[in-house]
Amino acid sequence: MTIEIIKDGNITSVPGFFAGSSHCGLKNSGKKLDICIINTPEGSVCSGVFTVNRFKAAPVILDIKTLKDQDRIKAIAINSGIANACTGSAGMENAKKMQQLTADALGISSREVLVSSTGVIGKQLPMKKIENGIKNCASAMDPDGGDDAARAILTTDLIEKKAAVRIITEDKKEITIGGIAKGSGMIEPNMATMLAFIGTDAQAARDVLDSILKKANEESFNSISVDGCQSTNDSAFLMANGKSGVKIERSSSDYDKLYRGVAAIMKQLAKKIVMDGEGATKFIEIKVDGAPVWKQAKKAAMKIANSNLFKTAIFGQDLNWGRINAALGASGIVFDPDKVNIYMNDKMIVKNGIGLDLKKSEADILLKPKDIIIKVDLNNGKENWTVWTSDLSFDYIKINALYHN
Repeated sequence: MTIEIIKDGNITSVPGFFAGSSHCGLKNSGKKLDICIINTPEGSVCSGVFTVNRFKAAPVILDIKTLKDQDRIKAIAINSGIANACTGSAGMENAKKMQQLTADALGISSREVLVSSTGVIGKQLPMKKIENGIKNCASAMDPDGGDDAARAILTTDLIEKKAAVRIITEDKKEITIGGIAKGSGMIEPNMATMLAFIGTDAQAARDVLDSILKKANEESFNSISVDGCQSTNDSAFLMANGKSGVKIERSSSDYDKLYRGVAAIMKQLAKKIVMDGEGATKFIEIKVDGAPVWKQAKKAAMKIANSNLFKTAIFGQDLNWGRINAALGASGIVFDPDKVNIYMNDKMIVKNGIGLDLKKSEADILLKPKDIIIKVDLNNGKENWTVWTSDLSFDYIKINALYHN
């Protein structure tokens, strides 16, 4: 199946999706956009996945309840700068008020609105600013507003995360899928300090979207790590407004096409989050092969990805293969250390569990590129899993040490 990438695409590349953005003063720096609304006026079936952190932010708790009570929504209001997490009953009331303000501004029911927040934990939302921002967003609704929305949701991010693709069904009809996301730090496990909003003009029931989103999320946002820290606000939504008229059912031949299109979008967004990891200088792909089951392969890959010793070694361009071995050995999976081979950018660095004696010049060549690929072959089965991570640099420490300043 061919997946056509839409150049500079985003969520409003999908027919029937609009976005409006504004600056309402939630961020300290200048006039940066800090609030937006994504709107699909005719409504969409919506599926969501959320953080498993026990300290769920107020908007996460509210959205879980909203989607439990129904499956159709028309708008999502998102603010950056303040997470509305660990804010008690006042925070929940503010999330509900944000939901109602959005509904009033768009002339819809509050039951048709979801809300998301990202930013500093523990601060209450300044609701007068939120109110003004929502009114401005509603009046700025634009079928080309996706780029501004992608900027409005950023916090410590340096770049926008956006993507869109087009797929062709068995009946030669087009389905468009597009999305935006944010995330840079506090990434992993089980998603990240990230928000993701994906839309499609396919027609699909809630159970179809749930199945697609859950599987695609496992392969994308649940397979990345920057620092191994779990957030309070993680949310990813998949919305289908049916504008294309193409109905997707679990038993249809187009189900797999829609899944692969959604997965392609989510993997693009996930990789962009890792590439924009706070202070990151390297993008690292870790593939564990030769496992008896995929869950063991993923467990081992994530253990390596979350090893601070491994990540700092990559930043310092130090070919310390022992840190990979140590992380792998501590992963809790069962394997024979004497059968493990490890490769860096296709060059074998560990054979049968023992590091090869490479010249410094060879090591320097392997570690110089921005993109580093680590392959671990357990020689213990046929299953594999791939995760993506970044190095840990001096700038990561600086950014997070001075986060409130």
